[in-house]
Amino acid sequence: MLKEQKRICEVVQLLEKSNEFKNAANKTMVTPFETFENRIYKLLQELSKQGIGVNLNQEQLKKLYNKVLPVIETSIFAEMEQMMNTIQNSLQIVSKMGGKSSLDSFMDNEDDFKRFLTHVATSFQSIQEQRIDILMTHNPAYQGIEDDLFGEKFITENDFDRSFEIHLEMIEAFHDCYHELLFEGVLLDKDDQIETNVIEAVIQRYEKDIQAGGSVE
Repeated sequence: MLKEQKRICEVVQLLEKSNEFKNAANKTMVTPFETFENRIYKLLQELSKQGIGVNLNQEQLKKLYNKVLPVIETSIFAEMEQMMNTIQNSLQIVSKMGGKSSLDSFMDNEDDFKRFLTHVATSFQSIQEQRIDILMTHNPAYQGIEDDLFGEKFITENDFDRSFEIHLEMIEAFHDCYHELLFEGVLLDKDDQIETNVIEAVIQRYEKDIQAGGSVE
């Protein structure tokens, strides 16, 4: 009988310890959203050191989380850093559109905030922006306009400095067009989509005036 009572006491003690462990685990368990939220706050602190200051309230964070969750292929934990890099890039792009006040007003505007969310989700699924610089050098339309831009006729009528200036403007326009499409929700996940919708679309704006030998406005 004593042995039996002793065994019962041991079982009860084990159960109590098990329950204590479970309770402690439940108290320290962090949800995927909380992990995302904590990582976002660290990211915003890092950006503030770069002069990019923006505050996202709880409602905005939840909207951002709900926007990115469907584009995650594995889990938010596995792709957290890739997602943080994407969000950081999107915030930097918005910041370049103006100063700090512009960033704050952009994020506070409901329609603009939706565009930011769209940019993050679309950018995460698209080919990286740097791919433009590789694709353009092999694109026939780009090679053709480059020949016209630095050809004898255009340089004679406008000088080399103006040709080079237009060339730089055109490359910048490629990148601006890329981001504008992301803001609109256009997915650019294939090389030919970037060539058609970005590189060749921008070239068409410049082509007519350059081939005519005139100065591009």
